[in-house]
Amino acid sequence: MTNLIATDAQDLEIDSGLVELYELEIGTGSNNTLFFHPGKDLDNGTTDKDLIFDGNTYIALPIMMDNIEKSATGAMNRPKLTIANVESIIKTGSDFKTQMEDGTWDATIDGEALPATEFEIDDLVGQRITRRVTLEKYTGSGVTAYEFDKEVFIIDRIAAKTAILIELELSAPVDLAGIRLPRRQVIGKYCPWLYQGHHTKSETSSACFWKTKNQVEDENGNFYSFYFTKDDEPLVLNTRLAGNSTSFWKGAYNAGTTYASGEYVGNGGLFWRSEKDSNTGNTPSETSIFWQIVRTYSQYSSSTAYSVHATDPRRNDYVLSSDTVWRAIAANTGVTPGTNQNVWVRGDVCGKLLKSCKSRYQVIPKATGSGYTLGGIPHKKENTYQALPFGGFPGSRKFR
Repeated sequence: MTNLIATDAQDLEIDSGLVELYELEIGTGSNNTLFFHPGKDLDNGTTDKDLIFDGNTYIALPIMMDNIEKSATGAMNRPKLTIANVESIIKTGSDFKTQMEDGTWDATIDGEALPATEFEIDDLVGQRITRRVTLEKYTGSGVTAYEFDKEVFIIDRIAAKTAILIELELSAPVDLAGIRLPRRQVIGKYCPWLYQGHHTKSETSSACFWKTKNQVEDENGNFYSFYFTKDDEPLVLNTRLAGNSTSFWKGAYNAGTTYASGEYVGNGGLFWRSEKDSNTGNTPSETSIFWQIVRTYSQYSSSTAYSVHATDPRRNDYVLSSDTVWRAIAANTGVTPGTNQNVWVRGDVCGKLLKSCKSRYQVIPKATGSGYTLGGIPHKKENTYQALPFGGFPGSRKFR
């Protein structure tokens, strides 16, 4: 706390309202922070306009923090932050969305870029939020910034979520349940290891050895390349799902045809894989246990125009570039995947569930690709020749 604002606080009458300001740091980066304020000062005076403080512009957003009182005895408080549903706000158009689409926005989480179109409310867990309190007279362009002591919290969990608001439970950085010895934390069903060790980390710093090429090995020493979305949807080379019927491709769906597990069809402009044997008369849909939706990718070409779907980003164009599948998040031509996070994001991303792990390590080919690698067709079935990392999920035997 600066001496000047401390003097203000001791006056019998303060000639300016108190203002709360919040800073949300998302992941890591040099431009990865969103700035906002509640739209009212602490005396309930309306300030529903953008505020400038310390060189940053804070956007008005309905927000309320409670349980922030401090005590010298008992357990530390766990404040709750109630805020308008920022997932909807960011995705449907706002100053936040504009900021996250700016070319300088570079937030990354676990090595993955996080533009506005990829933001999900669960991404907030573990992120840092800073509460700053000042007097309104110290806000504005060119005004020297004076403030009370900052309060820093970590978002510990999503306590509630509706279409209108979310409630976040916060912790002080030293009070997180996971920050204790031993540091390793085991959560049933969810993978505790860093994803794609060979691709983003060294083997010594990452227990997961998933990579972007030749991921699956069979009992004959053959390696296969398979790709999946974060929702565990198979990603298949588009030229393999076309033309005449093959051992895996059966053309357009026919209600009178009986399909075997692992066979692929087209229906309604989408592609599907049969999840059951003797599959007859079950129309493909995302809610059907008989079918798994399939996404297709093409080889990247700098001369091809790539597009995005009007309502469903999962149906955007996917391409293969440098042994990695990428998904377009903005229409483009000639933008090399991996060079602009506002245009391309990783398409092959771990789903962080046991079934995600099994698909990526133990799936068997329905058909091989070129030299066993490019264009492989993943079966529904799996084998156990290649073990899951460290035997699966330590401490969660029911999920092994």
